[in-house]
Amino acid sequence: MRRALNKYLLYEASVTDPKDDVKLFNRFYRLAFLKDAHLYREDFCGTFAHSVEWIKLHPQNKSYSLDLSKEPLNYGIKNHLIRLSQEEKKRLSIRRQNVLHARTPKVDLITSMNFSYSCLKTKAELKKYFQNAFRSLHKKGMLLIDVMGGSEVQAPNIERTKISLGRGKPKFTYIWEQKNFDAINHEARFAIHFQMADSKRKLKNVFTYDWRLWSLPELQDLMKEVGFDDVHIYWEGTRRNSEEGNGVFTRKKSVADCEVWIAYIAGIKA
Repeated sequence: MRRALNKYLLYEASVTDPKDDVKLFNRFYRLAFLKDAHLYREDFCGTFAHSVEWIKLHPQNKSYSLDLSKEPLNYGIKNHLIRLSQEEKKRLSIRRQNVLHARTPKVDLITSMNFSYSCLKTKAELKKYFQNAFRSLHKKGMLLIDVMGGSEVQAPNIERTKISLGRGKPKFTYIWEQKNFDAINHEARFAIHFQMADSKRKLKNVFTYDWRLWSLPELQDLMKEVGFDDVHIYWEGTRRNSEEGNGVFTRKKSVADCEVWIAYIAGIKA
């Protein structure tokens, strides 16, 4: 297995579910504006799998996919773009651009998923991104990002999850490692490793991240500072008799803290 060609396949099988994700994104939009979103921009898009599923979700949907990295974009072109018809491809624009100053036609919905904005480690950088997103939205527009937190993301730890690519296909273990956390500046380093089930081979540091872990109050305040009229927090519930997330997100204004939590934060441009 050649690492450069297959790491995105392993990553997507481990941490993303674009088909269900885009339905969730549109549900959040519909809750805010009582209508569907059709014009979408996927920032830090990587292999732009969400954009492809967005195009397939509705015949009126259009998408702009933005990322600076050539390698994941090329992977998406070879492995995701081919899943679209010629008509559907016309509704997708793939752009190698910096999201801090990218210019696209205005859209209804912008997302930055998998905590990608966390690479912006100063208030000035993150504010510049939020300002660009705000300018790029129509009225009745939404910027949607995901957030993680809790005491366990403020300490080194390793999580392992067994993954199967399907019947007759390789099985492997997805390993998420938090290497450190700095309490003064809230910066942390993470890595993703893969352990293949059919061999002793371990692919180490396939993806690495140097992030600032932004808090929900910081993100809400900064969204409002750049002009968003309101901010909605969608909090993940837990399974019965368990502290594990259940994948169900509901709007909350206050919650009890827990060891690990995932939430979505939506900036609303009314």
